[in-house]
Amino acid sequence: MRALGCADVEARLVDAIDGRLDAADSVRFHAHLEGCAACRERAQLWSRLVPEMRGSVAPAPGAMAIRRMQIELERRLAVEPAAPAAVAWRWRWAPALALAAAAAAAAIVLWWRPGLTPPAAPEGYATFGVVRGAVSVGDRAPGTAGAAPGGRVPIGVPIALGTGAALTMVVDGGAALAVDGPGRLTLEGSAGAVAVHLAAGALRAEVTHRRADQTFAVLTRDLRVEVRGTKFAVEATSAGSLVEVSEGQVAVRFADGRQTLVSAGEQASTLPREPPREQPIPASPPAPAGGGGPSPAMARGPAAGVVTTSCAEVARSCEATARAVRASMRGGGSERALRQIAEAGRELRAAGPRCEGSAGACEDELGYLHAEVLNQAGRLDDAVAAYRTLDRRCPPAAMRQNALYAAAQIERRQGRPAAAAADFERALAASPRGALREDALVGAMDSAQAAGHAGRARALARRYLQEYPRGLAAPAAGRLTGDGVP
Repeated sequence: MRALGCADVEARLVDAIDGRLDAADSVRFHAHLEGCAACRERAQLWSRLVPEMRGSVAPAPGAMAIRRMQIELERRLAVEPAAPAAVAWRWRWAPALALAAAAAAAAIVLWWRPGLTPPAAPEGYATFGVVRGAVSVGDRAPGTAGAAPGGRVPIGVPIALGTGAALTMVVDGGAALAVDGPGRLTLEGSAGAVAVHLAAGALRAEVTHRRADQTFAVLTRDLRVEVRGTKFAVEATSAGSLVEVSEGQVAVRFADGRQTLVSAGEQASTLPREPPREQPIPASPPAPAGGGGPSPAMARGPAAGVVTTSCAEVARSCEATARAVRASMRGGGSERALRQIAEAGRELRAAGPRCEGSAGACEDELGYLHAEVLNQAGRLDDAVAAYRTLDRRCPPAAMRQNALYAAAQIERRQGRPAAAAADFERALAASPRGALREDALVGAMDSAQAAGHAGRARALARRYLQEYPRGLAAPAAGRLTGDGVP
């Protein structure tokens, strides 16, 4: 069996990090690393860089941002002239040149020879994200650099959260954790064998799929939760622990040796049973499988008794549902998204008017997502009605403008120019200085003309020319007014 050289090892670095080498190549790869300090340092460097590069993907844009990008693209494509041949040639090659430059930079890093000291190894294998409230790391005072956003999470050092505090962490290789105070936890293990010791508090985790040789565990004083890839939540209290799964499946091992599998929508608990109440207050039903689910403190299940929900818990559950709905929409799961929204609506209605202040913004977002899902599913009349409902609810002006503009677009495609013109004008009035002001004005002008309302179309055209004399629609507005292009 031929030994690998430095070039062979460099060519196999990423495959080795991902665990894709067969048994023979893996033996030769690691044998070379044991005897070659330069390749060993390079492998250590890339084992840190590859997960970080893969984890640096920007979050997906929200529904409103996507809608505005679509509008802007449609507007530009409708009016931009074709580029000259020479310019078009340059732009066609620009992506290739950019890729070549990136490849050259990557090659320089890959073939780097030990002449400079490599960067020091990071402290731990996770990074702090959001840090809010009183959070302390070890002996450091709350709010110091020990828990600063972007800082590395130390291994084996207790992290304490005060009442109302919260933090998020991103684990190298793909996992996100969110912890709500008051609480205390410690990160142990490694990126391939994650172990989170939760002494107190509520933790929510979203874990990407793990390889067969990787583990991810959350431990409390009376149970251990093991996962391969799922969404779940754990709450640790002095009375016991609670595990709640919203996607996938986890294995729970109890301190007394018992083991059980917990699937989406199910719970496992060591909390004591509460005696039946004479007048129990019904808890909010759990969300359907894969639907974000309520926070750990929201529903104890029949084994743990029935509890009420606070407005903060209702708001957190609503936000989790909104994230799950957006994920379902990205995957084309319109029916699933509608079920998730319906379940959240029942929970919000059960909370009643007492939570309107804390959950109102999320309820508006769910209303907008509901209309977008109906639009995505092709239920256009229902989508228009849902968009108009948002206008009656009076959410933020930007959301009202987006909703009414979307309704008007649908009506214009359906051949209903009079209805479209009215909704375009309502969108214009909803946010007079909003991002869609010019587009709504053009839509109202064109739809009024299509509906045969010539006088209204001319009035809107004059208004457009006054506000946007050099706008993209100025030639069409000039023709409508009879004044020509200014």
